[in-house]
Amino acid sequence: MVLLVAEIWYPAGKGPDVGKLYLETVKKYPDDKSIAKRETIAIWAVKEGMHSISVYSIKPGKVKETMDIANNRMLMLSSIEGFKYQINIAYDLVEAMPLIGLKAPE
Repeated sequence: MVLLVAEIWYPAGKGPDVGKLYLETVKKYPDDKSIAKRETIAIWAVKEGMHSISVYSIKPGKVKETMDIANNRMLMLSSIEGFKYQINIAYDLVEAMPLIGLKAPE
């Protein structure tokens, strides 16, 4: 399984702005269940404000399309002062082992 893990950080006082703009981003760039499935979105408070992760399981061969949606959403949200983000592609053991020339144990 290949996962997209998007992390965002923003000042706590910007929460309403982030929430409103997030709703706009998902209207403009909606989830496409034919390329990825949203597994979870979680939000919590940190010293610097708020931290959130979104995790999507990506269908085979659909990494680019999933990244395009995530990047477009993050670019819209980055207009908010203090908003920071990071997008990672993570591989489970079965997908990762061949990248280093090995086979995952059964």
